[in-house]
Parts: sequence; C-alpha cells; structure tokens
Amino acid sequence: MKYITFLLAFVVFFGCTDKQKIAQLEQQNSKLKKEFSLLTEQSSLKDQFIEEYTKTINDVYDNLERIRKKEGMVTKFTQDSEKKQIASYREKMLNNVSSIESYLKESKVKLNRLQEKLHTALLNNATFEETITKLNQTIEAKEQEIGELRQKVEQLNTRVAEVEGKLQQREELIANQTSTINSAFYIIGNEKDLKGKGIIEEKGGFLGIRKTKKLAPGFDTDEFTRLNMVTDEVIPIDRSIKNVRIISPHDPESYHLVKKDENQTLLEIINPSSFWKIKYLVIMTKG
Repeated sequence: MKYITFLLAFVVFFGCTDKQKIAQLEQQNSKLKKEFSLLTEQSSLKDQFIEEYTKTINDVYDNLERIRKKEGMVTKFTQDSEKKQIASYREKMLNNVSSIESYLKESKVKLNRLQEKLHTALLNNATFEETITKLNQTIEAKEQEIGELRQKVEQLNTRVAEVEGKLQQREELIANQTSTINSAFYIIGNEKDLKGKGIIEEKGGFLGIRKTKKLAPGFDTDEFTRLNMVTDEVIPIDRSIKNVRIISPHDPESYHLVKKDENQTLLEIINPSSFWKIKYLVIMTKG
C-alpha cells in the first residue's frame, strides 16, 4: 500500500514539473517572437530610412545646383537691367529669386523630416547626422544670401523704376513739345460769325468801298480747331468752291482749293512748311 502511494506521488510530481517547463518554454517563445518582430520592424525602418536618406540628399543637392544656376541668372539680369534698364528683367529677377526661395524651403522641409526619421529608425550613425547638419547649415547660409540678394534686387528695381519714371516724364514732355510744335489751327465760318467772334475785321477803302477783310489783332484762339500740320494735309469745307475764301495771308502757292462735289470743297496743302508759316488759318464761307 505504501509503495502504491509513493508511486502515485512520484507520477504527480514529475507531471507537474513538465507542465511548468512547457509553460516556461511557451513564455520564452512568445518573448522571442516579440523580440524578432521588433528587430524585423527596426530593420525595415532602417532600410526605409537609408532609401529615403539617399533620395533626400540627392534632391537637396539637385536643389542646390538649381539655386546656383538661378543665382547666376539673377546676377546676369541685374547687370543687364542696370545697363539697359529693361522692365522685363525686373520681373525675371524676382521670379528667379522666388524660385530660389522655393527650392530652399523645400530642401529645409525634407531635411527636417529626414532628421526626425533618423531618430525614429534608431540609427545612431554620426555620418548621417553630420551630413544632415551640414546641409541644414548650407541651407541656412543660402537663405541669408538670398535674403540679401532679394533686398539688392528690390533696391535695383526701385532705382530702375525711378529712372524709367524720369524717362517717361521726359518722353511725355518731348511728346507735348512735339505736339505743340506741330500744332496749327483753323476756323471755318461765314463773315458774320467771324466778325462776331473778333476773328476778322474790315480795313481800308473809302465810304465802305473796297474795304479788305483781315485778321483782327488779338483774336480769341480758343475758337479755333487744332490739327497736326505734319500729318493733316487736307481740310474739308462744306461749301461749294465759289463760296470759299481764305482770309489769313497764307502763301497762295502752298495750297489748292479743290472741288469735291457741288457742296464740298477740299483745301489741299501742297507745301506745309510754306503754308504753315502762319499757324492760324481762317476760312470764310458764303451761303
């Protein structure tokens, strides 16, 4: 009886021991699986980081090369603008400066994102960190340079705008002077109207006989119509040719009166330089 009791106790003891070992093994196996999964995830993060690191660094260097070219273009446009004062160059300069600022901003964002992923990937690699830091320093230095460059461009644009403003004023002055120089004036009216406006007067003769009509002194020029004596070569008159008379003392060899139809006459100026020695033309009509 004692022997049977001992045998049962032996079986129970070793049976419990095996179960405990199995439970311990399962616990260790679960821990190893978690560790393996974590290592796999970290390895994947590292691979992804290295891939993104390579792409980002290449992108940043490409941007820096684009910036170098844009800076050269801005310098050229600046020199050309100073020499030729061409307004289109100002817009090109500002567009190039804006492009440079855009490249710098894009590069800075990419480097900041890369630095965050470096820490996430748990890569304590000094080379990676140093490269990112140096590129960030390069970007910051470029930002300062571009800030100064934009200020110079804006100052140049202000100077060019001032010069262009002065040139425009001078051109307007020349245009006004040219218009004044090339301006002549004429008036068409019957005898009563012209006398009433103080444009003509009668002089000479005896007892009203053989009086001549002449321009009155100090007549009102506001009553006249302006024309360009360089380009306006024909003046239409709405009267028949027999009812048209030129009162102002223009050279008769410098113009023709031409019948257009029964009720219209054309004054054709054939020698403007001679005709417009007198700037005010007075045409008297009848009927």
